Amino acid sequence: MDPTDEHEGEHLDGNGVAGILQQVFAADFTTFQRVCQSCGDRNMGGALRSYLGAGIVLRCANCGDVAMRVSPRDREIVVEMRGVWSVAITSS
Repeated sequence: MDPTDEHEGEHLDGNGVAGILQQVFAADFTTFQRVCQSCGDRNMGGALRSYLGAGIVLRCANCGDVAMRVSPRDREIVVEMRGVWSVAITSS
């Protein structure tokens, strides 16, 4: 997918889905680092493009490859992650 295609204005950034992902991850999703498996671009979760439909699809801001799929259901949230993700957890 070309990130400059006709759907350019139909996305949010990754910050737009931070609330639902806060229910899944103990850390702030927007600070997670991701390396895209297609183009090698390194970005924080908040920089990914978020598309809403039957679920939520987060895409690489550089090449448009799928980074994460999130499907909220009645009693669970199904998450599929692609690429290399890392998170720094600091103890308090």
